[in-house]
Amino acid sequence: MDLSTEQQAILRGEKGTLLQKCMQTLVKYGDFFNAQKLIPTKSAHLVLSGGSIILRTYLGILENMTAEGIQFAVPTTVNPRLTMEHLGIVQKIAQRYLFQKDNQFRHHFKKMGGIETYSCTPYLGDNTPQQGDILAWAESNAVIFANSVLGAKTNRNSGIIDLISAVLGVTPLMGLLLDKNRRANWEIIVDAEEIDYAVLGYVIGEKVKDGIPYIKGLHSTADDFKNMGAAMAASGGVGLYHIEGVTPEAVQVKDALLLPDCQTLTVTDSLLKKVQENLGHGRKKVKTVFLGCPHLSYTELVHVTKLLEGCRTKKGVNLWMNSSPSAIGKFNQSDYFEEFEKTGAVLMSLCPLAFLQLPSLRNRWILTNSGKLRYYAPVYYAPLKECLREAVGGDING
Repeated sequence: MDLSTEQQAILRGEKGTLLQKCMQTLVKYGDFFNAQKLIPTKSAHLVLSGGSIILRTYLGILENMTAEGIQFAVPTTVNPRLTMEHLGIVQKIAQRYLFQKDNQFRHHFKKMGGIETYSCTPYLGDNTPQQGDILAWAESNAVIFANSVLGAKTNRNSGIIDLISAVLGVTPLMGLLLDKNRRANWEIIVDAEEIDYAVLGYVIGEKVKDGIPYIKGLHSTADDFKNMGAAMAASGGVGLYHIEGVTPEAVQVKDALLLPDCQTLTVTDSLLKKVQENLGHGRKKVKTVFLGCPHLSYTELVHVTKLLEGCRTKKGVNLWMNSSPSAIGKFNQSDYFEEFEKTGAVLMSLCPLAFLQLPSLRNRWILTNSGKLRYYAPVYYAPLKECLREAVGGDING
């Protein structure tokens, strides 16, 4: 690998043993994928964000970095916290045991100069890259949104590689950082009138696996693309998609993004309906409705509030709405918050994939509109309005 003079010095250990180990790891990682060099990054986003007892090694690395005074070399944001406040006494005890070192993580992250966003959607304002920016991000929904909707360039890194890249400020030039690897090997033709974007993402991910789809027939909002991409990255291993006439590279390069030997999938209303029904199959009495995986945007918080105007959650059913600290802060100051408080819903900011693993929550009969959460957790799927009708036990607005 062709390393700069500074990178070679770090590799020789001239800036300390710990940074030397970081550089050795990153070089080996790049060598495995035949990367020719390391290139500077604009920002990092860490996927590991708390003090779980299963992350002792990770916390040990952070502690050693802090002890040596190592700082993040680029702006670095972080995924949601793993804990929540709205739990019963039994769940709180279990949570306290599983995530007993949460404060320790936050201490090290802050001391290293991290930006305490605690959100899986940094691209919505806390850490928004520009088209062409080179990133070193983890968190699958953030990676696919940055690559696809924003036109930035990042690989789907692991929870150690993102940390190492954040302190070194470089990443191997490989994978989705190279234009030749960003061409589509799947053509997706959407021939449907009623599109559930989470289900659409789920369908595409299952079909293309870790391929790159070029999607035709879509025109919608960033929130829809956020939820579609998150499902796509969960049911498959997709790190990038293109939408004809919409996403930056598709606007600029158009059909030339399609490889000559690409495969084709046509998505119809009947296919979407069948998959949606399968994702909700076996549903029993709902005790909790969970919205916000990935985190709900400010716009989504407002939209749900409008749908619930004049309604209130029915007895025995929780409506949990999960969003980033920054979006919640903005929402709390808006004219919509007073109406929201009347609904009985609860705002929170966390990683549901962590807290839903608490044994006492596994049989809570949880309903969600998140394709990603449906893939990873013991929950049932339904579209947003159906989730809300279940929460209030009747009709909603719209």
